[in-house]
Amino acid sequence: MIKILSAVVLISASLFAQNFDAFLDNALKNSPYLKSSNLSLSQAREQGSVITRYKNPSLELEYSAFKPDNSSDDNGYRAAFTQPVRLWGVGSDSEAYADATLQKAASDYSLTYAEFTRDISMLYTEYANQRKKLELAGEELEIAKHIYDISKERNSAGTISRGVMLQAQVDYEMVEIKAQALNITIQETYFKLLKFAGISKEVELDFKHEFKLDSDADSLNNPNINYLKSYKEEAKASSQINSNKVKWVDLTAEFENEPDQNIMRVGASIPLAIFNTSSEEMQIAKLEADKTELLIENEKAKISIENIKLKKQRKLLVLLKNKNEETLKTQTKLLKMFEDGYKIASTNLLELQNIKNRVIKTKESLIKIDTALNQNAITTNYIAGAYNE
Repeated sequence: MIKILSAVVLISASLFAQNFDAFLDNALKNSPYLKSSNLSLSQAREQGSVITRYKNPSLELEYSAFKPDNSSDDNGYRAAFTQPVRLWGVGSDSEAYADATLQKAASDYSLTYAEFTRDISMLYTEYANQRKKLELAGEELEIAKHIYDISKERNSAGTISRGVMLQAQVDYEMVEIKAQALNITIQETYFKLLKFAGISKEVELDFKHEFKLDSDADSLNNPNINYLKSYKEEAKASSQINSNKVKWVDLTAEFENEPDQNIMRVGASIPLAIFNTSSEEMQIAKLEADKTELLIENEKAKISIENIKLKKQRKLLVLLKNKNEETLKTQTKLLKMFEDGYKIASTNLLELQNIKNRVIKTKESLIKIDTALNQNAITTNYIAGAYNE
């Protein structure tokens, strides 16, 4: 009886448990994994500043000692200031590349965020599936206990043998073992879920959440495709920068003081793009963009067929669920009839246990179908971009 009560307490505790939406929101806000991923945005901003910043000027200072023939010593000095100047067009190309880099980092974080939401939702469905099975084990335990109690009464009245009564007792004890085994499995899935969420303390978690298809499930804002698109744009921006054969020129202003003259010079140092025109770098970046475009097309094809599969799967699951629910109604009526018949000795134990097992099997099938429907909705929503940050 103590074991029965402990199972009931475990199930009833869910009435005061945290719902999945609150659990997910807490995980999204506090996950060290997501916080670490989010730092890539700050890194990309800093990287953008590196790409667009100007080069430092240089200052040259010289001191000279002069000693003309048959005259006294004299001295002079020279100062030269050089500033690298970015050519027209290179600056805007650099800014475009910095923006593309930042957008890729944002898309990468959005992809990580969406995958985290999808994966934690999937882990929750595993946990909920086990908890529902434990709840069902509680129901099965009550039925088995009821059958066992009737068997003891009938054995006392001499209408069944002690062997038949022991059969009912064994069935009842086997259900207890089943419930205990489920408790072990629940512990595994529960702590696996908490570890993934980055939560360091236990929290009582509800297991009745139902995942719905997002209202925009037919749209396509897939995080994988968005990331590939941003990667392609970064490659194109890199190619555009490398299309500038000459990016910088050095402007120089120089003043030189000598004993008999002062010299002022202004000049420019212009690289000659003869041997290194950056054409290879430009072609590499262009090929990377072309390669990514093909990956995008491949991803779109995969998502398209996956969407078709998920829609057909969902339709079949709904039909299967309806059929099982109809069958369960009939089986439940039959179980009640057989229980009543067993009380008055018009039904034998084997028949009663057989119909009881059928009821439990149908309920297990319904739990499995509900889990599959939830996972179907999670995957469909992920593909459509419902979990994008």
